[in-house]
Amino acid sequence: MARLALSTILMITLAAPAAASAMVPCPDGSYVAGSSCKQAPDGSYISGDRQARLAPNGTYTSGPPVLTPKGNYISGSGRMTMCPDGTYVMGKCKLAPNRKYIGE
Repeated sequence: MARLALSTILMITLAAPAAASAMVPCPDGSYVAGSSCKQAPDGSYISGDRQARLAPNGTYTSGPPVLTPKGNYISGSGRMTMCPDGTYVMGKCKLAPNRKYIGE
């Protein structure tokens, strides 16, 4: 019986769709898209999936910096999207547990 239950759980787990992109927490309470969080040279946290890049305004992004209409820099893939709170992300807006949006 236990063997059957384990086999059923395993089948359900393998059949479940994988998340489009992971979201991970950083030590400062922020969240980033990707599989890890790393500290940039200025102390901020960025996605650890890519190399830190210095934007023209002195902030760091995890990849090539892209200027938003609000004048800040973001990075990611996909199209720039304005989220419900007025911030911009690359790709789809995904609400993190800290109530801020990150790109998916």
